[in-house]
Amino acid sequence: MLHRKKVLLILDDVDKQDQLHALVGHPDWFGDGSRIVVTTRDRQLLVSHGVETRYELDVLTENEALELLCWKAFKTNKVGKGYEEILKRSVLYASCLPLALELIGSTLCGKSIEEWKSAIDEFEVIPPKEIQKILKISFDALEEKEQQIFLDIACFFKGYELLEVEDILSAHYGVSVKYHIRVLVDKCLIKIEPFPKTVKLHDLIEDMGKEIVKQESPQDAGERNRLWLHQDIIHVLEENKGSRKIQIMILNFPYFEEGVVDWDGKALEKMENLKTLIIRNAFFL
Repeated sequence: MLHRKKVLLILDDVDKQDQLHALVGHPDWFGDGSRIVVTTRDRQLLVSHGVETRYELDVLTENEALELLCWKAFKTNKVGKGYEEILKRSVLYASCLPLALELIGSTLCGKSIEEWKSAIDEFEVIPPKEIQKILKISFDALEEKEQQIFLDIACFFKGYELLEVEDILSAHYGVSVKYHIRVLVDKCLIKIEPFPKTVKLHDLIEDMGKEIVKQESPQDAGERNRLWLHQDIIHVLEENKGSRKIQIMILNFPYFEEGVVDWDGKALEKMENLKTLIIRNAFFL
């Protein structure tokens, strides 16, 4: 029907190959001069469908992020008087992510400066559920092993060199870890920065991963499979709260802060499935 017609077709948030096959199976389905625009979180979908021209959106600049936040919060691009500092803090928290900026602006529209400060304080401790829900869509679409590798990276390995991450996680997932990390890159959940190759991910995506792990056992850190918070690990060790669920534990003692951890090793005896234990900046007596 559209074989001879010039069309502009926009397919938003495509996440399955059969969607592309059904709607834009072949270029000659449409007339000369037609333009097909596809948005997706999965780069591999475009590659496998033979899409030749691909464009990755840049992150908003701080000024662009501030303007978007103002439009949502004040219905203008002007910063409300007295709100300068809290808006800058909000942009920093959102890491210029449009989704987060829109939600923060809409939620706090009409609120006082003190209410803004209180809300951002809360968001920094417990990320808003609506943001988590939307970001989690990409996580839920992953295969089980890819989900686990993503959670490992979110909890422990942001900023690590890629080779070190692959080396550590190969003990958990075997040689296939390289393939699964590539899938996470294609799904836009993580990035690999060059020179040297370093694992990166957006702050809110990192928070989403950590929150998933925390929800395994909100009140008892010893019943989670990953431990990364200094205070949680110290509590588990000193109170012998270890369990067979713990698989990775990385303890980074703060520099320039003296302290003694009094534990007898019994907590480790309970960690039957512990595969990776890294302790930094510590001395054993």
